[in-house]
Parts: sequence; structure tokens; C-alpha cells
Amino acid sequence: MKKNYCIFILLVAVKIYSQTATSFSLSASSMLSALKKGDSLIYYQCHVEEATQQVSTASGQSFTSAPQKYTITEKFVVINDSLNFRCKYFISSMIILPNRKFSGLKIREKAYWNFKKEKETLLSEKDLKYLMALENKGREAIEYDYVVNKYTTNQLIIRKKKDFKQLVIDGNYVLSKLLFVQ
Repeated sequence: MKKNYCIFILLVAVKIYSQTATSFSLSASSMLSALKKGDSLIYYQCHVEEATQQVSTASGQSFTSAPQKYTITEKFVVINDSLNFRCKYFISSMIILPNRKFSGLKIREKAYWNFKKEKETLLSEKDLKYLMALENKGREAIEYDYVVNKYTTNQLIIRKKKDFKQLVIDGNYVLSKLLFVQ
């Protein structure tokens, strides 16, 4: 009798815990939700920032430019490891404005973009929510938006093999700031 009573109490406790525990689920409309174990999504973000550029020559001279607008192109590879989502973060050295090369990424990434790996990290639930929020916030780019210029200063391409979305993001929402700066 005691054994049955203990099993009953255990089952009730498990049921109560499972009802109170919040489980995070990916939005069905997000491209993240379609990722199976081992699959990945590539996020390319190109945004405009005002910055100064510092150049050092082989002869040892150093120059600093006047502040001007540059495009910063970043790449995030999000991989589903079944239990976690990992992110590999890359940045390109191409800093021209307007950035006419960005729209070509929906077709194929080119070697001259010179992406350099900066870091790799596990994504938290909060990070996944940021990714889904940006995907929902962005509006689909039309033909005139493809070039990153003074009118479309923040764009995001989400790509999984041949499926992709190119989105214009209104506002200053930058993935690297959302994911890596706490």
C-alpha cells in the first residue's frame, strides 16, 4: 500500500512540474524551426556605421581617416546540435558604401568577401528569440532595396541552401550587438 501511495505522489509531482515548467518552442513561421539535427542557417547582416579607419603601412606609417559611413558585413552560421544551437560568427573586411555586393550573397558567397572567423558560442533562449524577432520585424526586400545604401542601411539575408529571405530591417538592430554584447 505504501509503495502505491509513493508512486501516486511521484506521478502527481511530475504532472504538476510539467505543467508549471515553461518549455521554449521555436515559432513555426521562423526558418529556425525547420532546422533538423546537424542542419544550419546562415545569417548575413550588412549595416551602416559611422567610423574612422586606421591604416598601417609596411613602412611603419599609420594613417587615420576622417569619420565616414562604412558598411559592415557579418555572417552568423547557426547550427542545430539537437540539444543546443551553436553560432559561428564571421566578419568581412569589405567596408564600402554603397555596398553593391551584398545582394549577391543570396546566390552564392564569393571568396573575395574575406570572411574571418571571430568567435563561436552556444546560443541561449534569449538569443534565439532575437533571431526570430529580427526575421519577423524585417520587411521583404524588393529589387530597389538590394544595394545597401543611405536609404536601406540595415539588411539581413537568411539562407538555408537554396531557400533564402532578404529583409530590410528598420532601426538599428544589429545581430552582433544583440547576441554578443550583454
